[in-house]
Amino acid sequence: MNEILNFAWEFRFIIVIAIAILLYALLEWQKFKATAYALMLQAKRLAKDAVLNSGQQQEEWVVKKAYQFLPKSWTIFISEATMRKIVHWLYEKAKDYLDDGKINDSYKDNNVTPA
Repeated sequence: MNEILNFAWEFRFIIVIAIAILLYALLEWQKFKATAYALMLQAKRLAKDAVLNSGQQQEEWVVKKAYQFLPKSWTIFISEATMRKIVHWLYEKAKDYLDDGKINDSYKDNNVTPA
C-alpha cells in the first residue's frame, strides 16, 4: 500500500493531467452528442419540408454539419468516414431510445431498419 502511495505521489502531476484530459474528452463527447442529436432533429424538420427526401440524405446532411461543428483539433483524428459511422451509431441509439424509452437494442426486434 505504501508503494502505491509513493508511486501516486511521485507521478501526481501526470495523474492530474491525465484525469483532466479524460474529463475534457468526456465533456466534449457529451457536447458533440447533444449537437449531433440537435442536427438530427433539424434534418427531420427539413425532411418534413421536403428539402431532404430519404433517410440517407438526412444522415449525410447530419454528417457534413456535425463535421463542421467538430473542434478543429479533432478533425486530425476523425475522418469523414469515421464521422459517418459515429452519426449512424447515434441514429441507432436515438431510434432505440424512442422505441421504448430504454437503450436496449429493442428496435432490432421490431424489424425496423436504421435510417
